[in-house]
Amino acid sequence: MRWTGRFLVVLALLSLGCARGDWTSETLTLVDVTGTWDGSFRVGTGPGPATQERPTRWVLRQKGGKVRGEAYGPNGVVWASVEGLVNGETFGWQATGKFWYAATPFDRSYLGDKSYRGEATVNSDEMSGRADGVGCPCTFLLRRVSPEAVRK
Repeated sequence: MRWTGRFLVVLALLSLGCARGDWTSETLTLVDVTGTWDGSFRVGTGPGPATQERPTRWVLRQKGGKVRGEAYGPNGVVWASVEGLVNGETFGWQATGKFWYAATPFDRSYLGDKSYRGEATVNSDEMSGRADGVGCPCTFLLRRVSPEAVRK
């Protein structure tokens, strides 16, 4: 009987090294954002003149949880490089590049090298979230138009 008690104590101590958090959330990537995404960023709140939508196309390539790609402006020119991480159904990203702002088709102002960051919830072929950077906070909605990373 004495060896059984000691055996259980040793077994309990050994099992403490195996106790960890939820390993599935640390290692499992649930969504794949690889592909071409079209949509827009909305600056301002609600409908009306204070709200502007800026169209964009993102071309993303995912390897494991890491994502790299490009963000294109409405004229098809690369605006920024995009890097981020997918964790579960969330895509955290940062876009860095040369951004232009056009209030009208004739007024085009160079904002310079800027960085934006945000977080998106990915639901199948739709990605929506919030972004922070110059002229933001913004909300955005992108829809996957191709499962392949097709450049514009």
